[in-house]
Amino acid sequence: MAINRDKILEYLFYLLSLSFFIGKSYKAVTGVIVLVFLIDVIVKRRWDVFNDPIFIALACWCSYIFSSALWAVNPYSAMRSALQVFLWCLLYVAIKSTFITKAYIDRYIRVQMIVILFIVANALMQFIIGFNLFGTPIQASRVTDLFGHNRIFAYSFPLWIGFFGALLALKGQKTKEYLLYGVVLMGMLLTMPLSGARGPLLLLAIFLPFIAWVSPYRKWAFMALGSFLVISAVVVSMTPQLQARILTLAHPFEDQKHTRVSIWLTAFEEFKDNPILGVGFKNFRDRQFEYYKDSFESHEINPKTGEGQFHAHSPWMDILAEQGLVGIAFAFFLLFTIAKIVYRSGPVVLIGSMGVWYSFSLLNSGFSLSSGTWSFFMILSISVFAMIFNYQKAYLQEKRPL
Repeated sequence: MAINRDKILEYLFYLLSLSFFIGKSYKAVTGVIVLVFLIDVIVKRRWDVFNDPIFIALACWCSYIFSSALWAVNPYSAMRSALQVFLWCLLYVAIKSTFITKAYIDRYIRVQMIVILFIVANALMQFIIGFNLFGTPIQASRVTDLFGHNRIFAYSFPLWIGFFGALLALKGQKTKEYLLYGVVLMGMLLTMPLSGARGPLLLLAIFLPFIAWVSPYRKWAFMALGSFLVISAVVVSMTPQLQARILTLAHPFEDQKHTRVSIWLTAFEEFKDNPILGVGFKNFRDRQFEYYKDSFESHEINPKTGEGQFHAHSPWMDILAEQGLVGIAFAFFLLFTIAKIVYRSGPVVLIGSMGVWYSFSLLNSGFSLSSGTWSFFMILSISVFAMIFNYQKAYLQEKRPL
């Protein structure tokens, strides 16, 4: 009996949807997906799947960061991390070339909705009674992941908010589908403030009114948006810890003076001394004590005790410090390529690209291309964008009269 690699890939993608929220299991699942995908490409000789402008941009960028091992003080770390980022890029190609038909993507959407609603239900349960279905307690009035005290879901939800927001903006679907997408979107929006995440809220303030405006049910969409704002305001007003975190947005630099700002200053010192090529990929951590100054007054970097940071806590400062102006040029070229696709595709794809702008924005002090976990979600945001691009294309082709 012949092995159906297409079906294997489909079920692996379902497993990947769940693994996003269970520790770092997504790394193992991604490895298996890429292996099966590459075998399928070789057997069927589908070399054209690599002729994708975004993948070409990513592959060239990966080649550069891999070569930074030549001038890095820790070349092994640079090469290993560059190969890991390239693995995420291969996942992008697998998603872009597999999620093509509307029926295929619809099946994936149904699975993703179930997973997200399960995460949302656990978060609400944790906030209301103090622990979730797996016994994980709430931490400082902020909901957490399913099995631990991390909040990775809060960083990945903006990707799916853009995805389901784009589906809501797509005209001509059944009313039942709009309701389901709306429930999933509202669930994620209600969970975001409960996590204490602040950066995504600023981007949502831009995209949510736009999603409501382009929705076929504009009046109902704005009513739902208003209800979300009222409920969020009530929840935050009843939770002092969440209030305190959100109020820091009024004075972000002063609040982060001894934490994020001092790390950025250290990264900028690395960049000033190595402006063209940077200090080498994933080498911020190896050079931070060399460039740190006592005047930065950091609470998180201390050369005397050896306390330091793994990355620069900003996608752009991380690139500046480790890759220099050459890395910045690669980043701009990648984002320009995506922006050009968005411009040609219309508002639905623009909404679907929300996760990309979030992942590569200054609003996110957690994401970093040199961190295995966060680089995964940065590249995944591009994969989600590609998925919504393919979905709109397939949807319009299906609706086009013969």
